[in-house]
Amino acid sequence: MGYFVYENWVRSKAITHRAECPYCKEGDGLHGTRTTQSSTWHGPYPTVSEAHAKAKSCNRERTDDCQFCCP
Repeated sequence: MGYFVYENWVRSKAITHRAECPYCKEGDGLHGTRTTQSSTWHGPYPTVSEAHAKAKSCNRERTDDCQFCCP
């Protein structure tokens, strides 16, 4: 198990997910790719602390945990 950070610069957010989350899919996300025109996945990170540090370093307005996999 690991953690990924979904960064979306259009919506100014960086969200931490567990690797097995259906929204994350090991960093391939819902679109089946790591990077789109408006977003990218970072990771994997071995600990949630490292993922949180990466999310914070993205300097986005919103840095939360996924409501589905990290309640």
